[in-house]
Amino acid sequence: MIETIIIGGAILIGGGTGAAWLSSMIMNVKEKQEVILESFGKYVQTVKNPGLRLKKPWPFQTVAENVSLALYEMKEDLATKTKDNIFVTVPIKMHLQVEDSKKYHYESNDPVKQVMSRVAATVKQLTSNMDFAELYQARETISDQVREKVGKEITELYGMRLIDVIVDEPHAPADLQAKYNNVKGSEMERQTMLNMAEAEKKRMILEAEGRKEAQRLDGEGIAAQRAAIFENYAAQFNNLAKSGLTEDMAHQIITLAMQNDTIRDAAAKGNVIITNANANQALSDMQALGKTLTKPVHGGHANGNDEHSAPANGMPRAPKLGG
Repeated sequence: MIETIIIGGAILIGGGTGAAWLSSMIMNVKEKQEVILESFGKYVQTVKNPGLRLKKPWPFQTVAENVSLALYEMKEDLATKTKDNIFVTVPIKMHLQVEDSKKYHYESNDPVKQVMSRVAATVKQLTSNMDFAELYQARETISDQVREKVGKEITELYGMRLIDVIVDEPHAPADLQAKYNNVKGSEMERQTMLNMAEAEKKRMILEAEGRKEAQRLDGEGIAAQRAAIFENYAAQFNNLAKSGLTEDMAHQIITLAMQNDTIRDAAAKGNVIITNANANQALSDMQALGKTLTKPVHGGHANGNDEHSAPANGMPRAPKLGG
């Protein structure tokens, strides 16, 4: 209604004066823009809808500012010191957008600069509590913490919303960066050696456990083998004793047989055998034992000795096997 009255009045007045008066009341509000109107230096209203708009002829209104709602981007290379006393440069970038045009216009002469100053101070505070190495891993965390600390405050004071803060890779002086890289390289090398040592330790433990298990199984096998041998030994000993041999003779026969079996089994694998057994003596003992076993127990004299005399090898006579 007001716009219609103004246009009608301008037409009635006519001429150049009317056109000039009408043009002074027309304003163009662009997309992503808001217009602050004042009357004699006092805030009147914020025009938010884009397009051609008319100002009231009275009280006389003027445009205080065309406030852009587009995204603001600010960059700064922030010089700061880390917890381990290293001076570094941290490139930061922030994105802002106006939410309240009135606050944005009236609360500060340069709100974007003020916001950047607060963001930089917060980033310095956070990085001063971190070691240089942490900065590489904590950049996203720093961004989140900055928004949490000052985001609401920035909106309340300056009418702007802090959309994000991007913390780029920190830079140290070249000589310090080289030293840092050397230290990190040494740490990585040391860690590699520790990992290799740990792997070797685990390998040795596994091998030892394997040997222990093998020895346990081997021992169980040997024990079972010995049990079978002893059981067989007892049976053979009893059979020999039943055949008329004395206990000493039966024991000697079995011992010589077991000794020969052991040497035969070892030699079958092509090994060099070192033993304290006297092969000639063993053969002599076997021959003497064989002669004794063939002599009768009763009757007659043999080689000038009676039946109660002992043989030449000192072993008592035994009855002839098989009757």
